[in-house]
Amino acid sequence: ALLPASAPAAEAREFAFVPAQVANRVSVIDLATMTRVSDIPVDGKPAGIAIATQAGRAYVTSPEGRCVSILDTASRSVVGKVPVGGGPLGIAVPPSGSPVYVADWYEHRVYAIDPVTRAISGFVAVGQSPSGLAITDDGHTLLSADRDDDQVSILDADTLTVRAVVKVGTRPFGVTLSADGRRAYTANVGSHDVSVIDVASARVIGTVAVGERPYAVAFANGRGFVTNQYAGTVTAFDEQTLAVLATIPVGDYPEGIDTSGDGRSVYVVNWESNTVQQIDAATLRVTRMVETADGPRGFGRFVVPGGKP
Repeated sequence: ALLPASAPAAEAREFAFVPAQVANRVSVIDLATMTRVSDIPVDGKPAGIAIATQAGRAYVTSPEGRCVSILDTASRSVVGKVPVGGGPLGIAVPPSGSPVYVADWYEHRVYAIDPVTRAISGFVAVGQSPSGLAITDDGHTLLSADRDDDQVSILDADTLTVRAVVKVGTRPFGVTLSADGRRAYTANVGSHDVSVIDVASARVIGTVAVGERPYAVAFANGRGFVTNQYAGTVTAFDEQTLAVLATIPVGDYPEGIDTSGDGRSVYVVNWESNTVQQIDAATLRVTRMVETADGPRGFGRFVVPGGKP
């Protein structure tokens, strides 16, 4: 009953590329059938990921390998590596596919990488231990969750300069933008809540209490979804009113989270359970599950939209 009556057409299929840190792999999952179709070897304990859909590329950070691996999403293979800083973690890329932005946990910088030359094109100093990154669709505004300074840096991506700094909850880790780019949401690991930022005015305009040790936020069907690592749950809240709608039990130590292109499904990566679970964004219930390689993180946007396998 949990499987679709008929699989979507091949051109509409979506795939998840999930970095599995312990296994040094990226597990590729066919989301139409919720089956794991391949594992791509990626060294250096891969953790973060960003998808450049039009370019057919996935960019994966390896904190211990101090590099970013470039994956071809069609051939499901590594086609290049770029050495980056002392501990690359969060990563983001605009819809244009360039540049690729990488947060360096140890050097407290955000780097820009030219995906064509595969070289660092610039960097900007931010707060202590930058983790999650998010970029607006127009590519002009970049946000960095600076975990150990309890702040978010709002950056001008064109000039790689700090436009504003916003104090948020304790230990912000993941940061996610609303579809229109006007609001940003941080998962605050230390204060067990989500801070809502008005990007234009650079101020916090709301807070959502969630479960223990929230990691990342995603949006679907007008709702926010937050992975709570220690609680083993996902908190769902209304994007406009910020009212909590449900607490959804998932696997052990949920971390990465992303959504389907049509906004109907949410995908949760469970570190300890070695699984990805699918949540129906309307009913707020887990519908399907698939196993991954050992220690999946999936920190960032890991779903390749339909039409770009």
